[in-house]
Amino acid sequence: MNKTGIVLAAVMTVSLCAPFAASARTAAEAAEDAPAVGFWSTEPGVTERPVADGTAETYAEEDRVWQGLPTIAVTPGGRMWCAWQTGDTIEGSQGPNNYDVMYYSDDGGETWSDEYMIWDVPDDSIRLADPRLFYDQFGKLWLVLIRGGLKGTYAFEIKNPDCADPASELEMGEPVSWLKAPPAHRPTILSNGRWITPVEVDTDRQVTYICRPNNETGKYPWTTLQGEPAVTAYPDRKSYGEAQVIELTDGRLMMLSRLPKDCGGGMEISYSSDWGTNWTPYKADNGVPYITPSSKFHIQRLESGAILLITHATTADREQLAAYLSYDDGKTYPYMMMLDDTDIRGSWRDFGVSYPEAAAQQGENGEIYIVYDAGRYALKEIRMCIVTEEDIKAGKPVTDYCKMRMQIQKLGGYIDYVSAKEDYEQYITVQPGTEKADILEQLPQTVTLVAGDGSELSLTGTWECPEYAKNIEGRYTFKFSERVTGKAQDLYSLLNVYVTVAEKEPDPGQGGETEDPGGDPENPGGETQPPESGSKGGCGSSLAGAGGGITAALAASALTVIFMGKVSTKRKNMKR
Repeated sequence: MNKTGIVLAAVMTVSLCAPFAASARTAAEAAEDAPAVGFWSTEPGVTERPVADGTAETYAEEDRVWQGLPTIAVTPGGRMWCAWQTGDTIEGSQGPNNYDVMYYSDDGGETWSDEYMIWDVPDDSIRLADPRLFYDQFGKLWLVLIRGGLKGTYAFEIKNPDCADPASELEMGEPVSWLKAPPAHRPTILSNGRWITPVEVDTDRQVTYICRPNNETGKYPWTTLQGEPAVTAYPDRKSYGEAQVIELTDGRLMMLSRLPKDCGGGMEISYSSDWGTNWTPYKADNGVPYITPSSKFHIQRLESGAILLITHATTADREQLAAYLSYDDGKTYPYMMMLDDTDIRGSWRDFGVSYPEAAAQQGENGEIYIVYDAGRYALKEIRMCIVTEEDIKAGKPVTDYCKMRMQIQKLGGYIDYVSAKEDYEQYITVQPGTEKADILEQLPQTVTLVAGDGSELSLTGTWECPEYAKNIEGRYTFKFSERVTGKAQDLYSLLNVYVTVAEKEPDPGQGGETEDPGGDPENPGGETQPPESGSKGGCGSSLAGAGGGITAALAASALTVIFMGKVSTKRKNMKR
């Protein structure tokens, strides 16, 4: 088979695939039995070979019809690894030739390797779903691969992720069987040392699996704790769960799960008080930011103790991807920062911006590394935002470390407009009572966009936000009436201006302590509720009034956080 031939080449030149070969068998036989095989794009003839028998698509980048669902990890040495899914004409069960790729960056994400690692299954009838990169508490970095059709989930230890030349020196451990069912996210490491993950099988009655890892023996047994599952509030509608668990400071576990966008705000929540054995029935309609447009979200504990939730700020569509911060265990989220509201519209929307994940490791200056996909089938972009808590609290980039909408990879061939010749503020704070006309006077009627290649696009129009309410505090998005069309994009939303109505400039500092650091099972969203039409959201959006850091933050709780420590964000001698 094609994939066996590729593996044979890799076995002879790299130690990567050696663990798949048994002493009494040939490498080809071992590859046929392997749950997945890895090889590099630099191997002779790899990018010219078809991904499966009888197909014209090859492993070359230019042959990719789509790509998305990324995952990211940052090593102690500062190297970034990012993997995602691609292959065939569509993802999911209708794309039997899906496979995974993995790239690396040694300069903080500014550039990424030309060479890439390819993971596939020798059996053409089995596809690979979205991968997971997972650092455990022992310092081991795992690449978790999900074989479609409930064919098993396997983990491979990346033994030397900081090696000088990954394409020739990277060493992978033997495949470790984890689960038959697919996990929706990387595992959550609990304070008792166990790992927990929900699975995507019976989403109407969602169970969690627990691993008691033994680093000394190298055993990683996964078992489901028989008890009361989390029963959905929408048993006739729910088809995806993509649930994720986070541990609260009072010892309870909180599990969030995806719903259809027209059901209960798109997200429901369950709690466990016994390490995931028994769960409360899922509760929907929890208010902003516990909403989605039927898409994946991401939640994790930061080094400060704050909870980071990345989700869409609207239930309308996969747009307005935002980061929220909570300092009271998810009861309230007083701070929000818009990560990506790129105007991905029309026939080439192709799922908008979606499927975020943040690296478990933060940078030496508190950087948070967030990856997601943008326009899976047209833009074909994997993007990254680097933000800090200070940026999220301010509701805009305020630190030198913040970098927005970095393109890890773009294959769609779209022109990127990256700056404007006119001088105007994109973030404006005004006092309550400020008339709309006073804001419009500050904005140009002609905006000249400049592309990365130096070409220009001049647009003349008006700034519009019909839902602006001068006496209601919150954040409003003024949009320019003329938009970028054709095979081009306004990468940094230069045609949007964000106006915050507040008594004073948002304070990125922390406030006082909260009396109740635990979330309320009956109201996990606290007082935060979905905005009424015409209130605090962006123009035509579903943004919460908490956006932009208007309300004072609550102090970080004292939960012991498990993480790999601070990492350097720069390396030298990037191999291209």
